[in-house]
Amino acid sequence: METLKKAEGGGGGEQAPRWAIIWLDMMNSLLALFIAMFSFSEPKRTKIISVFMSLRESLGIMTGEPFPEKKLESMISTPGLGPLAGKPTGFLMSAIEEIKKEVETGAEQRGLLFRVYGTQEGPVVSLPSDILFEPGSAELSLKGEKVLSILAKYISAIQANIIVEGHTDDIPVRSEKYPSNWELSSARASAVARILEKYGVPHDKISVVGYADTKPILPNVSPENRAQNRRVEIKLKDIVY
Repeated sequence: METLKKAEGGGGGEQAPRWAIIWLDMMNSLLALFIAMFSFSEPKRTKIISVFMSLRESLGIMTGEPFPEKKLESMISTPGLGPLAGKPTGFLMSAIEEIKKEVETGAEQRGLLFRVYGTQEGPVVSLPSDILFEPGSAELSLKGEKVLSILAKYISAIQANIIVEGHTDDIPVRSEKYPSNWELSSARASAVARILEKYGVPHDKISVVGYADTKPILPNVSPENRAQNRRVEIKLKDIVY
């Protein structure tokens, strides 16, 4: 058996025998294998989801604030980050990835962002109204319906109550159809809810609310900020895992 040898040089330490190094490598490989097997074990699924949600909280996305774009981009581009058995809500980010691949929204060129972020009640998907609707209108565009059809595929796979919220900027809208931003925001939320239902989200799980300009995410001091405030948010609550 090979004995320990004094290390040459300035370290002053001892070198482990080769058999010990090989043994440690083998133990590490076996540990990785058992962790992988544990992760795919169906009875442990809820524990895995719990760990995942704790990780999301440590990354700062369970605070109610929008998920930082750099973290979002890095996570949705990670191979294998798709919907898993058990329907963990964090994987709604995969819907955004698919939307980017399938629909030429032009959102990034216009400084608009699709967001997924977490709250204590559950995940929220935020969609820019300028991608879904024409200005001052609650009629969904064909592009908007395509975006929602992809999103509905993911939402319908999750057992939860769905709240669709309409938000506008602070510029008053006065028309026969929409006397104020209250009517416009409510009509937009209703239009989104109808499409979600059309593509598989249960009717009795959806509720709709219009907030007009009362809940901006940015101060309404510039066209760019107002564009971010014009949005529809889809909140998932009371999730069953």
